[in-house]
Amino acid sequence: MNMLTRTRTALRAFRRAFTGGYDIVGNSGRWPGAYTLNAPISQQLAAGRLASRRVAHQTENNSLISSIVQHMTTALIADGPTARAAHPDPEIAAHLHRAWNAFYSDCSIEGRQSLGGYLSRVARGLMIDGESFSKLITDPQTMRLKLQLLTADQIDSSRTVPSLGLTGDAPMIIAGVEFADDGGIVAYWVFKSPPDAPWASVEPAVRVDAMDICHVVEHRFPGSVRGVSPLTAVAPLAMELDQALDAAVVKMKVTALMSMIVRDVDGNVPLDAATDPASLHLEPGATLRLPPGTDVTFPPVAEMSTVAEVMTHIERLICAGSGVPYFLAAGDLAAVNFSAGKLGMASFQRRVRAIQQNHIVAQLLNPIWDRLVLLEVLSGRLHAPDYESNPERYTASFLFPGWPAIDELKTAKANTLAVAAKLRSRADIIAEQGRDIADVDAEIAADPYADDDLSSSATNITNQTETETQNA
Repeated sequence: MNMLTRTRTALRAFRRAFTGGYDIVGNSGRWPGAYTLNAPISQQLAAGRLASRRVAHQTENNSLISSIVQHMTTALIADGPTARAAHPDPEIAAHLHRAWNAFYSDCSIEGRQSLGGYLSRVARGLMIDGESFSKLITDPQTMRLKLQLLTADQIDSSRTVPSLGLTGDAPMIIAGVEFADDGGIVAYWVFKSPPDAPWASVEPAVRVDAMDICHVVEHRFPGSVRGVSPLTAVAPLAMELDQALDAAVVKMKVTALMSMIVRDVDGNVPLDAATDPASLHLEPGATLRLPPGTDVTFPPVAEMSTVAEVMTHIERLICAGSGVPYFLAAGDLAAVNFSAGKLGMASFQRRVRAIQQNHIVAQLLNPIWDRLVLLEVLSGRLHAPDYESNPERYTASFLFPGWPAIDELKTAKANTLAVAAKLRSRADIIAEQGRDIADVDAEIAADPYADDDLSSSATNITNQTETETQNA
């Protein structure tokens, strides 16, 4: 028995030393049993649609979440990007620009919507649903491209068909996304109309080739199929913030009500018109004469001096989790100086540029441009003999609107010094503002006031000190 006891003790010590050597494994008891993400892909698929519905509700009812979605959507798209064709032939590039501008002004199958407005809806879907689907539709009469925005619910998330890998077996379908044997996406299963639309179609989902669907999504895990809202992590905090705000408002209303309690200390005061609680009223400017043996007490009022700090801390956590600076989302610019504002905006701008290039451009704008060029060639409107031999010439880069400078004079001085020191080019600086250097040079050439005198004046201003600039 002693030997068995010693063996058990040794095994427990071994388990503590090697299995539970890290507190993260949970053997310390600090970690709840459900505090793990055991199957990220499956758990994301199971929670994604519910998360989007709750975030959508908060977007329409929570002022802070609504502000975050609005600022992120505006930062991502603004009034829309500018396309710059890469073709070296000026005539072909000009033709592609004209085709792009015509498509830009009226891109939606619904009609009368510019690409900037359409992309704003895409960015909003990316924030709320974690994904956005666009269908490329070709008008058979005009051979023009149109876009149809699909809701995330239009992709049949209930359609999941496993594949056994046998010859002639059905393809693998996960949450409405069909895969080939090599893992590539080949099709999507799409409902004709949104399931929540009035008089929605009851027809089953139909198969749409992946070439005609643009799926804008940020995959968080390898192998993930669908997206999840980036606000999922902060949604619980936003709900707590709503509850705390409601409670604070109720508390302030109760505190604003002045009330008192008249007590009979000795218990010998007879009730009459002056002492009957039903007849006592406290009014502004009134003086109550109480009989001997009575006193007045007031209900205790809880301290609320720290409520604002707690709520502000929660708001900062929500903004940090969403990637939007607190002073932007909350509109609190009281404590923001130039350095703090520039530092906060720099991180936000880098995040916005990453989403623009990695998702908006790569997953949506590039396929749109390729289809647009293809239709121009197939319709005969564009003579492109090198289209098949040199496809890289028919690509484009997209320039999004730039960010307004916090201090325009300091930014202009910094850009001028960077160009003079050959650390940056004019094209780089102009592209930051979402414009093409060719357009800017053409405007300067047509401007009769763009002469050397203005250039020398700009150089003199750049060389001025801060004090000289303020006194000028």
